[in-house]
Amino acid sequence: MIDDNPNKVLLEDEILEDRLSQLPFDILVNILNLLTLDEAARTSVLSHKWKHLWKYTTILDFDASGVLMNVTEDTMEEDRNWYIYWVNEVLSSHRALYIDEFRINFDLDVSYESYITNWIYSAISRKVKRFELSFHPAVSWQTLPEIYTFPQVVYESLKTDIGLAHVKSLRSLIFDSVNITGEMLEFFIYNCPYLDQLDVACSHNLLGLKVVGSELKLKYLDIVFCNNLEELELSCPSLLSFKYFGPIIKFTITNVPQLQDVSIGGGVGGHGLGNGRVLGPIVNYFRQLKNLELFVELNEESIQFPKCELPALRHLTFQICARRCSSFLDLTCMLKSCPFLQKLTLKMQVSQYSSEVRSRHQFPKHFHQNLKEVDMIGFSGNPVELELARYLLENATALEQLLLEPWVFESEATIEAAREEARKLEEAILPPGVKLYIH
Repeated sequence: MIDDNPNKVLLEDEILEDRLSQLPFDILVNILNLLTLDEAARTSVLSHKWKHLWKYTTILDFDASGVLMNVTEDTMEEDRNWYIYWVNEVLSSHRALYIDEFRINFDLDVSYESYITNWIYSAISRKVKRFELSFHPAVSWQTLPEIYTFPQVVYESLKTDIGLAHVKSLRSLIFDSVNITGEMLEFFIYNCPYLDQLDVACSHNLLGLKVVGSELKLKYLDIVFCNNLEELELSCPSLLSFKYFGPIIKFTITNVPQLQDVSIGGGVGGHGLGNGRVLGPIVNYFRQLKNLELFVELNEESIQFPKCELPALRHLTFQICARRCSSFLDLTCMLKSCPFLQKLTLKMQVSQYSSEVRSRHQFPKHFHQNLKEVDMIGFSGNPVELELARYLLENATALEQLLLEPWVFESEATIEAAREEARKLEEAILPPGVKLYIH
C-alpha cells in the first residue's frame, strides 16, 4: 500500500538534512572546497548552521576567466572594479586561519597595486600553500600597461622570523605578468622546504636565476616570456619537468637526473629555436628524457639540430611556426636521435608555405622502427605537410596510426579541403596495418 502521508516525506527530508549537517566541520569545509566561491557562498541560505560555513573554505580561487573572455577596452574599468570588489568582499568575510590555495587571475595593472599588495599579505598571513598571481592582459592594448611589481616592502617583511614562518608552507608559486627579481624568487626557492612548483611568465625584472641544491624539493619549473633573462643555472636532483620559452641565454645544467619532461623554444623572433641555438648547449643533459616539446620556426632556410642522443625519449612534440617554409623534412633529423620514439606530434601554429617544395629525395632514408603514432594537428593539406606524411608512412616501419586534424577555427571550406587531401593520401600509399584518422 502506498503511503502518501506528507508529514512522513517532510520527516525523511529533515533526517537527510540532519545527517549532512551532522558531519564533522572539516568534512563540510572539504565539501565546500569542491565548489566555486560563488557556489559555496550560496550554501549560506540552507540553514542557520550553514550561514557562515562557507567563510571557512580553504580554497580561494578568484577565477574570472568567463568575464575575461568578454572584456573589451570599453568595459575594462568597470570589470576591474567589479573584480576588486569581489575579492575584497570575500576576504573581509573570510574566517579560516589557513589557506590551501589562493589564486588571483584577472587583467589588473599597476594602478591597483595597493589592493594586490593587501591580498598578498592576507594570503601569506594564512600560511597559504598554493599561491598564484596572474595578471596577463585580456585585450590587445595599443600600449601595454605597466605591470604589477612584487613589492620590496613585502619581500623585506618575509625575511623576518615571522615572515619566514608564514611562507614555509608554500608548495606552489605562480607569477604571470608580475615583475619579480631573481633574488626574490631564490628567497622562496631556498626558504620554502616544500616548494615543488615554480612558474614565472612575463617578468621584466628577472635577469638571472639559480636553482641549485641537493635538498630542494622543486619538481616543476616554468620560465616563459621573461625577455630580459640572461642566465639560468639548474642543479636540482628532484626536478621532473622544465619549460623554457624566451631569448637565447646562458644555460648551466649539471645535476637533473630525474628530469623527464622538457618544453623549450625561443630565439629568432621569439618563436622558434633559432636554428637550434637555444637547444644546443643543454640537450646533452637530457639523455633520460621521456617527453620533449620543441617550438620551432621554419622558413626557407634549413634548420640545424644539434647532434645528441635521446635513448629514453618516447614522445616528441614540435610546435611549428612556418613562414615561407618549403619542407618539414628537416625535423626528421631530430628523429634519428630518438631510436625508441613511440609517438610524434606536430602542431602547426602559423602556416605560411613556400610555393616551391623541397623534394624528399634530397633526404636519405632512415627507418624508424619503434614509431607507432603520428598526430598532425592543424593539418591543412598543403604539399609541405603531405610530403612529411608520405615520408613517415614510408619510413616508420612500426607505424600503427596517423591522425590528421585541421584546426576547428578554420572555415568549413578550408577544413573540407584538408580532409579531401587526407583521403587522397589514404587511397594512394597507406601501408597495410596503418589506421588513418581524419578529424
